[in-house]
Amino acid sequence: MESGKKRKLFYGWIVVACLFLIAMFPMVFLSNFYSYYQVPICTEFGTSYVEFNVSNIASTVAGMCFSLFAASKITKGNTRVFMFVGGVVAALAILAQSYITSLWQLYVTFFVANFAFSAMTYVPINFIISRWFVDKKALVTSIVFTGSGLGGMLFSGIAAGIIADMGWRAGFRVTALIVAVTAVVVLLLVRKTPEEMGLEPYRKEGAADVQKQQAASQAPSWAGLSKGEAVKTASFWLYALCLICCGIAAAGIATQVPTYLIENGIDYAPVFAVFSGAGIVGKLVIGPIIDKVGISKGSILTTVIAVVSLVFLAMVPASGAWASYAAMAILPFGAAITSLAPPLLTGMCFGHKDFGGIYGLGNTFFMAGCMVGPMLTSGIRTAVGSYQTAWYVCMAVYALIAIGAVLAVSSAKKLRTVH
Repeated sequence: MESGKKRKLFYGWIVVACLFLIAMFPMVFLSNFYSYYQVPICTEFGTSYVEFNVSNIASTVAGMCFSLFAASKITKGNTRVFMFVGGVVAALAILAQSYITSLWQLYVTFFVANFAFSAMTYVPINFIISRWFVDKKALVTSIVFTGSGLGGMLFSGIAAGIIADMGWRAGFRVTALIVAVTAVVVLLLVRKTPEEMGLEPYRKEGAADVQKQQAASQAPSWAGLSKGEAVKTASFWLYALCLICCGIAAAGIATQVPTYLIENGIDYAPVFAVFSGAGIVGKLVIGPIIDKVGISKGSILTTVIAVVSLVFLAMVPASGAWASYAAMAILPFGAAITSLAPPLLTGMCFGHKDFGGIYGLGNTFFMAGCMVGPMLTSGIRTAVGSYQTAWYVCMAVYALIAIGAVLAVSSAKKLRTVH
């Protein structure tokens, strides 16, 4: 029995390590460092920054298309093979980027790269976590996506150096190699479910948890809802509200803080260094808390934390730099809910029957929120002349995240008896 438990944990953490590598390497080099190419590409082609950033719109549309039309196939089929094929196609598209001669080719290749790369990232990663871990899902999700923060800190200088010393075309080729190698690692080591290896999902054990264990052991007996069934429920639209607000909060704040600090005469680089460091710690702290208290109470807690950080942010013009450091040190603990709520709510509210399809549709709402967020906060700044009002609106957005999560979970409890 003890050896079986150790074997389950051993293979479970191998899978987690592989998912962590996806977040730490290809996700970072493909997405986080993409802005590093803006100046050299625009300089070589003689184009504007606005024209370059059309490619970012193409990548967002690619992710939305994948979520709507391909996500369910990834989770219902041979997930690791789909992840491998997606990684290989993405690597080839990124390699093709290194040979472009005009911006329209960048738009096309970046669309293909992001569509294919979606087969390796959020939908399959969160689906695999949900199948390997009945308990500790929030902690494991936090650990996996901490990889992107760690990778950003460790490899930012390396990526910038490659582009500066070897050229932007070499940068794309290095990224293509990283994506391809990671795809091979996934094919060799990742498994869709523990049952494929004759194992069971991880659950907590101990006398004190007997009642909880009994409830958890019954979870697989409810397969859940199909996407078609889910969208007809009130729980889904409360879930969609929560995810839209997660996207608005995630993108609407972070993208505008540098401008806000510059307007107030504050060097944003060291402030964002604090934000990045706190982001790594924040997910690792909030994940276990949500595992313990549940997503409903966790969303309320993180909303309170986020509101406190936004209060400090609003104080910057009157209080100076210390308020900005306080805000950015606290915000990641509240903002952790924006990455944890989507996958956790999907499984909790709708089960695993069509996790990919439902999460894919939900991810479309999240990405729509990410597009709306920066326009909302910058638009408010333009309309009223300062960002303070935008931060107050963001406080309300965080409150809607908590309201949506709590009501979605409450409404979903009835679905197990109806379906």
